[in-house]
Amino acid sequence: MKRVFCILTVAFVIAGLVGCASTGKDKSSAKMMVEPASVAMSKKAVVGLSGQGFAPGEEVVILFTAVDGVVSDIGFALDPQPMADDTGAWATTWKCGRFISKKLIKEGSYTLKAADAEYNVLAEATVTFTAK
Repeated sequence: MKRVFCILTVAFVIAGLVGCASTGKDKSSAKMMVEPASVAMSKKAVVGLSGQGFAPGEEVVILFTAVDGVVSDIGFALDPQPMADDTGAWATTWKCGRFISKKLIKEGSYTLKAADAEYNVLAEATVTFTAK
């Protein structure tokens, strides 16, 4: 009886692990790019963001971690709102001058994360802010 219970337990654990591994999105195919990679800090600073390998029609959320460690959805500062096209590509611009003037950005490198509507991170890219 113990042996049957152990075999069934192992079978359920393996089935659960296989099921978990096969669900979710393939993060390896999604890529995010930042242009320019290095931005001079100013109130008019703008960063181009783009991605490829996302699910067609997928809403893309961009997450930013400020110097104080707070993670924010920066959708309000993006134009247009990122949405993957039929090929899985998207592009937008981030008007980050307000983040600089509010001292949420200081000199240094920051990782931006592209996520789906449920905030599952699909891709990352780094942008570096430098003094004028």
